[in-house]
Amino acid sequence: MKRIVSTICSTIIISTLMMSSAWASPIASWDYTVDGAFINWSTTVGTSGDYSSPVQGITTNVADYKYLTYDLDAGVPVPPGTYAEGYSKLSWGDYIWSGPGPVYSQVPGASLSSIGIIASSGTLITDGPASLGMQLYHDNNVILGGSIQLESGMVRAILQLTPSGFPPLPVFSTTLDFLFFETPNGTPTESDVFVLLNPEVTEETFHYYGVDYVFSFGGSFGLIPDAYLALLGLPAGSVGWITTENALTTHDTFVSITALPTPEPSSIILMGLGLLGLFGLRRHARA
Repeated sequence: MKRIVSTICSTIIISTLMMSSAWASPIASWDYTVDGAFINWSTTVGTSGDYSSPVQGITTNVADYKYLTYDLDAGVPVPPGTYAEGYSKLSWGDYIWSGPGPVYSQVPGASLSSIGIIASSGTLITDGPASLGMQLYHDNNVILGGSIQLESGMVRAILQLTPSGFPPLPVFSTTLDFLFFETPNGTPTESDVFVLLNPEVTEETFHYYGVDYVFSFGGSFGLIPDAYLALLGLPAGSVGWITTENALTTHDTFVSITALPTPEPSSIILMGLGLLGLFGLRRHARA
């Protein structure tokens, strides 16, 4: 009986040591990119546009065109919502509606307002400080009275993480969707608003080679004030930020990654010995 128990004990300890030696260690650092595009928008004269038909009155440039996507596994179709095709900047204020009908006139040299996206990339350290993510800005200027203005626009941003030094195929990606609202001037709610439509992605957990990681946009967004919720018909708890009238407002997002704790090898060994003890007690009770 002693020999059997001894053999079982040796087997459990050896197996446990083998498991602990092969236990996954967290990835130390990750290469990341965050970029985005305005994928559709609407104007104050009732027209709407996207990458294929920008609509007159909203200025776009070929240099600002972007097509962004990711694929977690070569050959697998990209799921809906995981691409962005549009422009990194939209401008308005140099077209006026001279109706009746859709007749527009451009005023060369007119002052413009704009919204834009500044991409970011770099290296994230696991359990390290937050790094700068994508930036969104609104350059709000005094523009022509009666000009065609942006009413709202949707931004889709795509983030990708890849272990540093590994092949470029990302192991984790996510999308962030924002809506920008240009609100009426001369009112208590005249400041324009960026709203994050999918706040659940501000903290996500993913599994990679035996370790669970938490990716976070923590601290990047604040609650939208109640007056704006009522004006825009947004649900309670909506997050984003408010811009400033007649000024350039730039909002930085911040990204970080942490590794969730994994059992220490000594804990695994103690667990194995505990199971051995239960086995011995059961054998003794049967005897």
